[in-house]
Amino acid sequence: MSERFFLATPPLGTSALLEGDEARHLTRVLRAKVGDTVALFDGRGHAWEARVAGIGRDRVKLDLGNALPTIPAPAVTVTLAVALPKGDRQKWMVEKLTELGVSRLVPLITTRGVAEATDSARSRLERGVVEACKQCGRDTLMEIGAATSMADLLAAAPTGTRTLLADPHGSPPEAVLAAGPTAAILVLVGPEGGFTAEEVTTLEAAGGQRVTFGRHILRIETAAVAAAARLA
Repeated sequence: MSERFFLATPPLGTSALLEGDEARHLTRVLRAKVGDTVALFDGRGHAWEARVAGIGRDRVKLDLGNALPTIPAPAVTVTLAVALPKGDRQKWMVEKLTELGVSRLVPLITTRGVAEATDSARSRLERGVVEACKQCGRDTLMEIGAATSMADLLAAAPTGTRTLLADPHGSPPEAVLAAGPTAAILVLVGPEGGFTAEEVTTLEAAGGQRVTFGRHILRIETAAVAAAARLA
């Protein structure tokens, strides 16, 4: 059995416990039995072989085996702050950003935003990250941040962060990044109606620069994925 499962609870010694949806998928969908082997990852960069040791109602006990090789975290961390699109476009975007290695996704509160980043919406995004990691082999979860305004986001950015704003009339990202190496990049992607003049002024006053990720006007999720593909 080659399925990967997300271990939300840290292992204790050589034992691990799957609970909730992960346990139910293993036992009710895949019909695992004691002695079957699976792969586990903890979302923090660790993965193991494991053997099913016991099956309960909504939990599965596993014995850990050998550690599995993992992909190191990228040298440059990329955070995307995005005015969320509507509906299933969020799910698609989260899946692709996870696959591309983005470190963090922050729902961006903007004047013209159309989708509210509620607690339930954030939970759905987090579940989408787990599912994408299981599929693509990533062992470190992409963090989903709390909904944040541009001003608060810029104020909290670590010193040395290169801040970029996706804009069809901006400069190519390579030209902006050629100014020198950086350990952290923050990319802001606005809503369908675009950022207001005041929001752009706030960004530029904080040292941000406008960059383009395509020759045409891109949808929110397309711009986010294009930025991730170029930078992450």
